[in-house]
Amino acid sequence: MSGETRRRQFIKAAGIGGIAGLSGCISNITGGNGSGGGGDSFEYWEYFHSQSEVAKTLMESSVKEFEKNHDVKMKMNWSSWDDINGGKWKNNIQNGNRPVIYDSTNSLNGQFIEPDWVKPVDEYKDRLNDDALKNVKWAFDKAQSCYRGFDSNLYEIPVGMEVGAPFIARADHFKKAGLSIEDDFPPKDYQDLLRVAKQLQKKGPGDYGFQIYGAQGDVTDEALVTWTASEGGYDGMYLDKDWSDVTYDNDVWKKATKQYVDIYRKHGLSSDKAPTASNEGVAQMLVDGSVSMYQGSTKDFGLFRSRAEDKLKDGTIVFGPSWKGKAGNRGEFFTQCVALMRKPDGVKSNVWKKHEDTAIKWINKLLSKEFQKEVPRSLATLPVRKDVWSGLKNDKALGNSNFISTLETTVEGMEHGWASHPSMNAIQYNIAGPLFQQAVRGKISAEEACTRSAKQLRNQIKI
Repeated sequence: MSGETRRRQFIKAAGIGGIAGLSGCISNITGGNGSGGGGDSFEYWEYFHSQSEVAKTLMESSVKEFEKNHDVKMKMNWSSWDDINGGKWKNNIQNGNRPVIYDSTNSLNGQFIEPDWVKPVDEYKDRLNDDALKNVKWAFDKAQSCYRGFDSNLYEIPVGMEVGAPFIARADHFKKAGLSIEDDFPPKDYQDLLRVAKQLQKKGPGDYGFQIYGAQGDVTDEALVTWTASEGGYDGMYLDKDWSDVTYDNDVWKKATKQYVDIYRKHGLSSDKAPTASNEGVAQMLVDGSVSMYQGSTKDFGLFRSRAEDKLKDGTIVFGPSWKGKAGNRGEFFTQCVALMRKPDGVKSNVWKKHEDTAIKWINKLLSKEFQKEVPRSLATLPVRKDVWSGLKNDKALGNSNFISTLETTVEGMEHGWASHPSMNAIQYNIAGPLFQQAVRGKISAEEACTRSAKQLRNQIKI
């Protein structure tokens, strides 16, 4: 299928009658009336801050510093995951209000890329800092996997990479259970996971050896997809390589989903909170000591810094990479990214360019060594600048918790990025999520959750 044919089909399926025109909201976008003015203000829709208190502190302080140093005003729209996934951003853009720049998670943003609202990176890459570009090339190359169904290779600039779902554990629980954090962590495969979790639960101080997620926003996107991607490559992603079909009903997904659900329903290694547990909630259970180990988001590091930084610094909370599967990797990845939007109708080109020039300076700040050193500490992902990695282990929280070494190990050989498909919210969460949650509840089998998810998606969206 040609890119243009696919684009028309996606637009039709999404109910978009072409690119939204702007009416009456030009001042919201440009900081002026569209007839002139300088580049001293621009609208920025910001998501990174919502991950944790330390992420919020970093983004708010960075914005203030940038405004002061460049004598500009950034008109901030501090947003949440629900604002993007739930349609608020898209509705605002369609109704005539779009920012000059946004940051987000790449898999949520195909809904903006498909109608041609987002400017491809190649159209402005030469305006970015040369030293930064040299050190982030590897991340740009990897991120192209996320946009493989579109016409251009890269639409958003990765700032941090969330790689796989690392194991996260209480080292003190391992010791009290007669396990070695050096030899028994992280688990080497699924059977080893069961062995370690059972001993933690039987002999350790925690109530549960390994906690799974069941929340609709987390059940499909943490440990489970890490297992399927490492086992099946693109067969273990949500969509196949060319975005021609969903993959939930293949053998890779059915086997892994059954194993995942069995941890709770068959082996009793997770609490009764499993059907509704979120990664944030489970992170708190680890801090409290009721759970000894789980496999979750790298961004939980930011939550730990907010709530239990002492346990990171003394090595009580430790990270470890997931096992390597038959596909030769330790899971998949997605990006924390930033992007420029195209000029809307009704705004003069010279006015938009002035705002865009200032936004480019902000992107260069995000790719600077200074900011990139803060990415793992606060945004809790792997920095895209490789030249800052070596010095990060000197930070007690990053080093003693094995956070950075875990991410470095995980990213080796990784090639499968979450697709930025326009209907990814339905594919990943809104349709599949409730069905997988029913499997965790025991209302349907794991295999049935996979089969029904694939069938409903094929009936309800245009792949």
